[in-house]
Amino acid sequence: MSVAQSARGEKRHSKDRRRRPTPFLSTYSLTRKGRRLGPRRMNDRVTYGYVDRYDPASVLTLITALLLSIADAFFTLQLVSRGAREVNPVMDFFLQLGPMPFLLAKYLITGSSLVFFLAHKHRPFSGGLTGRHLLMAVPFIYTLVILWELALNWRLS
Repeated sequence: MSVAQSARGEKRHSKDRRRRPTPFLSTYSLTRKGRRLGPRRMNDRVTYGYVDRYDPASVLTLITALLLSIADAFFTLQLVSRGAREVNPVMDFFLQLGPMPFLLAKYLITGSSLVFFLAHKHRPFSGGLTGRHLLMAVPFIYTLVILWELALNWRLS
């Protein structure tokens, strides 16, 4: 133990005190009683990458992405009613079932993906990207898609 650690009263042991890491989905995340906002050390990102609480910026990003996804779905329905076709085969399948199955599938697929990115916001993926990077990219991508759809709607009108 270093002099600085003993001066602060820290008593670190080589064994981690946690009985088990925070799970992927924690009930503390819903009740806001959790304390862990992120890993304490860089090497904890893989083993202890999940958190009990999420920062407001990440939650706001998730909500913004969901709202943009719903806007994208409505613009898609508007374009399809004007003669365009859905190029995504998965969403085209749900679109063939009707507008409500399409909207529900769009919301559930996007929402579950965003929750996955949020829960993995500290976990590194390939290429050094984390779930936070992917979560932050979604609203930007949806904004570009919506701008494209607005241009197509303007052209078709």
